[in-house]
Amino acid sequence: MSSKILIVGGYGAVGSIIAENIAEIYPEKVIVAGRSFYKAKKLAEKLHGKVIPIQFDVNNSEDFSILNEVKLIIMCLDQNNTEFVEYCIAKSIAYVDISAQYQTLKNIETLHYQAVHGHANVILSVGLAPGITNLLAQYAVSQLEDTDSIDIFILLGLGEKHGDFAYRWTFNNLDSRYRLTIDNKIKVMKSFTQPVNTNLLGKRNFYLFDFSDQYFLANTLNVPKIQTRMAFDVEWFTELTAILRKLRITKLFKNETVQNLVIRSFHHFPLGTDVYGVKVVAKDKDGNTTDFTVSGNNEGKITACVATEIALLVLNENLPKGVLHSHQIVKNIPLFLDNLKKYDSSFQYNI
Repeated sequence: MSSKILIVGGYGAVGSIIAENIAEIYPEKVIVAGRSFYKAKKLAEKLHGKVIPIQFDVNNSEDFSILNEVKLIIMCLDQNNTEFVEYCIAKSIAYVDISAQYQTLKNIETLHYQAVHGHANVILSVGLAPGITNLLAQYAVSQLEDTDSIDIFILLGLGEKHGDFAYRWTFNNLDSRYRLTIDNKIKVMKSFTQPVNTNLLGKRNFYLFDFSDQYFLANTLNVPKIQTRMAFDVEWFTELTAILRKLRITKLFKNETVQNLVIRSFHHFPLGTDVYGVKVVAKDKDGNTTDFTVSGNNEGKITACVATEIALLVLNENLPKGVLHSHQIVKNIPLFLDNLKKYDSSFQYNI
């Protein structure tokens, strides 16, 4: 009988926290998987044998025999195609993906009807942004009739340790243009422009940024205008970035050599802290507003906590089948947020 929980990338920074959290509830049912058996084994030893280490490559079908024992997969790696997800759907294996990359999630979204017919749960937008941002937006809509706009503000700490991929994604999007549907019209937005000043762990400017949550919320909530902005915890760094963007100097950050230099600088001379924050402000047609916030330390940890709680929902609730985002399956959002405190004492919310 399928009873195991497979975490792909399970020995990474986020995956290892998910593994530890779930193994406390389902000891010896969690499989930590990745291309390095050595790293998986080291984590298993650290967790006193509560998890099972295996070598596993999503691009190698010879490794797929283990999936006969699996009822849930938590994907902690970004993928270039949907072949593995499609295989899971065909096997009716539940699938949770913590990716924040728009194209990755968009490609998986196209598998919705396959998942429905395959009686499979595929859950996306699992983390901070997208994830908690989605939940706060959904809750705002439930609390404010005729919501006309939603503004999402994301504060990221420069002292947070990220992988190179996350840094490169940020650099590549500092000088990007992207399209949003606002008031039923497609508009071209420029990253790190149109500042809005608001209070989130202190007053500061937040600038437009190409986070994926705003696209998926626009497609699932009946709200004409949804925009996401970001800032760093070091205010002067945020403002310097905005100036460089205005001067078009930020396009240099798309160069791989420049990226390598800046990434090394962040590793050796860290700025700021590992704080994070999210604020969602909803406004109705009469100008009435409501806002909700969350904050804490270590973005990677809260992503793991969200993934843990989503996984428990998938395992224990009779959820609708298909490809859905977190805000479409979490019915009691205040309770969900409160549950996150069990894993992370730094996590705070105000709704």
